[in-house]
Amino acid sequence: MSIVRRLWQRILKPTYFVGKDMEGNKYFEYPNANNGRSKRTVKYRKNEDMWAYVASGKRLPVQWSAWLTHTRPDPPGIEELQADLARQQRVKLNAAILEARDEAERANRERLEAPSHHSAVDTQSQNVSRDERLEPPESDRRPKTQTRDPWAEALSGSDEPRSWVPMTRKR
Repeated sequence: MSIVRRLWQRILKPTYFVGKDMEGNKYFEYPNANNGRSKRTVKYRKNEDMWAYVASGKRLPVQWSAWLTHTRPDPPGIEELQADLARQQRVKLNAAILEARDEAERANRERLEAPSHHSAVDTQSQNVSRDERLEPPESDRRPKTQTRDPWAEALSGSDEPRSWVPMTRKR
């Protein structure tokens, strides 16, 4: 493309300021001379801020990121950005409330699980072993069927290959 045509395009289709975000970053759109996809850029509030965004220390608002990547056709408005900021603050507040509730439940559970000073009931429950507490009552016990242990067979047998036949499982 010639220099004269580029200058003419710049005059006819200059760079457009599209908007700002809450942190003061400015967003621009450069129309394409060939009626193709326009170029969208961000100018950070300070030049040093660019490195904070590149190094993932800061993030651009999601709405502006979507606009920059041509995911959304129209730039976001300041009202939309303010509503999203309010939503983020509500989410943080709700998360803090849930964490406080979980911490209170954890403290309550630890208090209940701590050994109490009622000796009669506690000594009986402490004398019962853990295995006995986990075993089902005798009426629920099913007869144990012998299952084949493939590791024991592999270690004791020869290394010759054998055919494999799937076993049916009884329920």
